Amino acid sequence: MKKKPSEPGIRKSSASRGGTRGPVPVEEEIYQLITQGMIAKRILPGARLKEASLASEFGVSRMRVRRVLGRLAELNVLEFRLNIGAVVCRPSPDESRSVFRTRKLLESEAIEVVTRYGDPSVFAELRESIREEKIAFDTRAKGVAALSSRFHLLLGEASKNRVLAGILHQLVHRCVLIQSLYERSNEESVCLVHEHAEIVEFMEQRKVAAAIRAMAEHLDHIEATLDYSVRIEVDRRLEAAIG
Repeated sequence: MKKKPSEPGIRKSSASRGGTRGPVPVEEEIYQLITQGMIAKRILPGARLKEASLASEFGVSRMRVRRVLGRLAELNVLEFRLNIGAVVCRPSPDESRSVFRTRKLLESEAIEVVTRYGDPSVFAELRESIREEKIAFDTRAKGVAALSSRFHLLLGEASKNRVLAGILHQLVHRCVLIQSLYERSNEESVCLVHEHAEIVEFMEQRKVAAAIRAMAEHLDHIEATLDYSVRIEVDRRLEAAIG
């Protein structure tokens, strides 16, 4: 079935053969569409991203597609396999637990820095992100997961620590894959927007310890929706191709 243009995921660009779509460079468009597709669970762990097909669909060279896939590989959400190409990573349960533990440490550091030194414009941006997230959840709009992830990315950027922000960016994307793999099949969509709002409220009040504790509990609630004991089944044809 042909996807509607508004749906997240990979779709054919209306870009000219020159490689741009409006003001957005086509490489950035491809990158955003792939990441949006992962967040929306349309591109799942174990899936292959075909370089030649992407180049043809977007009317660009394979070299330009390869650059995009390289950016995603740097985030550890893609890996290149000999004679196979780019495959979306499948984090193990042990790796997944480590990702969440590390993310807690980094977000605690980000919160401490932003709480102590953040100015009103930083908190206003976080509040706006929360507002958009709540509207999306209340109206059951597409892209709620992307908006939820964005809150955490903004927090990293607000720390003004480029190393921290870069690693947190990677970990947030890896958590998306982990949720795609291990989220319980009967798990209903849970709204944790109020927890984002509570974190920012503590930060605005300069309550460092309370904000850090609220973030740790928030990440615990996300991880509680996962079941690491689940055996992930892979289509036998895909398993043979990437095994």
